[in-house]
Amino acid sequence: MPEHSFQHRLEFRGYLAVEKFINSIPDAALPAVARSIAFLVYYIIGVRKKVALENLKLAFPDRPDRWYKRTAYFSYLHFSMVILEFMSMNKWSHRKLAERMRNVDIDKFIKSVRTGKGAIVVSGHFGNWEIGIGYLHLKNVRSSVIQQRQKNLLVNDKMKSLREKWGMEIILPRGAVQNCLHALERKRMIAILGDQDAGERGIVVPFLGQPSSTHIGGAMIHLKSGVPLFLGACTRVNAHKFDFVIEPIITDGSKRITEARLKEVIEKYSLAMEKHIRKHPEQYFWLHRRWKSQNQV
Repeated sequence: MPEHSFQHRLEFRGYLAVEKFINSIPDAALPAVARSIAFLVYYIIGVRKKVALENLKLAFPDRPDRWYKRTAYFSYLHFSMVILEFMSMNKWSHRKLAERMRNVDIDKFIKSVRTGKGAIVVSGHFGNWEIGIGYLHLKNVRSSVIQQRQKNLLVNDKMKSLREKWGMEIILPRGAVQNCLHALERKRMIAILGDQDAGERGIVVPFLGQPSSTHIGGAMIHLKSGVPLFLGACTRVNAHKFDFVIEPIITDGSKRITEARLKEVIEKYSLAMEKHIRKHPEQYFWLHRRWKSQNQV
C-alpha cells in the first residue's frame, strides 16, 4: 500500500465531501449548482480565462469580442455540468442514463463491434464523453480508455472505480499502443480523447484553423490492427439531454505505417471533430493550451 501525503488525503476528503453533496441533491438542481461554479471560476477566480479567450480568438478570428466572452463563459458552465454529471453517475441506474439520450446514431459502429471487427473511437474534450461511453455499456460494448493517472492516487482510484461501473477499463499512456492491441483481441472498444497538445511526440495537422501537434495513438492503433476507426461526439442538447453520434472515419484499409499515413488518418478525424466543435463551440474545453507547441517554435 503506498503512503499518501497529508495534502492528498485532504484533497481526497474534499472530493468525497463534494461527491456526497452532489449525490444528495436532485438532478434537477445540478444546473443551478453549475451556474454558481461557472460564475465563481470564470468571473471571480478567472481560472485560465486568458487561455480560453486566446484559444477562441485563434479558432474563430472574425467574431466580436462579446462573442468570445459569452462563448468562454458557457464553456465553463458546460464543463461545470460535465463534472457534476460525472459525480452523479455514481447513483444513476442504467435506465436513468439511457433517458439522457435524445437522438442516437451509432448503428454502423454497433454493427462493426458485433461482427467481431472491434472498433477504435477517437473523440475530444467536447460534449460529455463520459455519458457517451457509459451509454455504450448499456449496449454491451466494453471499453478500454487511454487515460493519464491522476497525481492524487486516492482520487484517481475513486474515479477509476466509477468508470469501471460503466464498463470502462483504464489503459495508462505508457505502453498504451500494445495494451490497446491486446484489448482489441479481447473484443473491447478502444476510446481515445486525442485533441490535446502532443508536443514533440505528436504530428502537426490542421485543427480549428491552426497547425496543431496531435497525438498519434488512435491512428497508430488503427494502422497496426486494421480495426475500423470512428469519431464519437456526445453533444449536449439541454441540461439533461444529449445527442450521440459515432461516425466512421474512412481510410484505405492498408496497414502500411509511415508518417504520411499517420498524418492522413489524424487529419481525417481531427477535421471530423472540428465540425462538431464549430457547431457547438461552447461545449469544447478551451482552457487547455492546445497550441502551446506551435507558439514555442
